[in-house]
Amino acid sequence: METQQIEKRPLRLPPLPRPGKPLYERRRNRFQDTKSALIAAFDGAVSRGELDLVVIADESGFVVSQSTTDLDLTMLAAVAPLVGRGRARATVKRDGQERGLSVKTIEVLGETLYVACLGGKFGSRERELATSASAAKRILLS
Repeated sequence: METQQIEKRPLRLPPLPRPGKPLYERRRNRFQDTKSALIAAFDGAVSRGELDLVVIADESGFVVSQSTTDLDLTMLAAVAPLVGRGRARATVKRDGQERGLSVKTIEVLGETLYVACLGGKFGSRERELATSASAAKRILLS
């Protein structure tokens, strides 16, 4: 029997940081506190998806965090758990126009939270909802 030679490829590792050289940071703004990090993540989602707002609510329907807005989101936060559980379908109107609402459930340290996105087109709203939910989970667990 002939022994087959397997071509061995060299192991490639990214270069290690060098003392005295700055490290590359992909984020422009890195926040040390959770509140600012959540607001920045949600504001980015609102901007990218052309949404009205992003809010995160707890199981009781209280606002945990939200994107920058002047609107009172207590009613929307109260409805988010019902929509997230699939027990209700919300019709939200803003300035006389019907706005789409999407809600996603996340688990953080044994607590159920509901991330809701309001406005924008369905596709971009769903994309930014998934992005916001994973960002919220990552930020709250760090």
